[in-house]
Amino acid sequence: MTDLTHESFAPFVATHRFAVVHFWAVWNGYDVEVKQLLAERVPADLRNRIAFGWFDVDPPEHWEICKQHNILNIPFLAVYRDGNLVETVTGKREDHIMIEHLRRLVA
Repeated sequence: MTDLTHESFAPFVATHRFAVVHFWAVWNGYDVEVKQLLAERVPADLRNRIAFGWFDVDPPEHWEICKQHNILNIPFLAVYRDGNLVETVTGKREDHIMIEHLRRLVA
């Protein structure tokens, strides 16, 4: 898992075939659950193929990237393939649904 900033965000997405960025905030309890899912419950076959990053929505220098992604609510996952945004997921979902999003990414 990579902690991203406004400076490292674009290079992270561009340099990984498959990338998922979790937009989060320390004050959002659902974000803790999503972080645990991504860090602990994603199957190894997916963890080995997908680069996961965290992006805190609160710092003012991060607001432009949040605006570009039209983030209105968190948790928010941005799913990238070859540097292109292919899917977004807003809100907390059941583990099996989140894992299915990840499986579709690498299919």
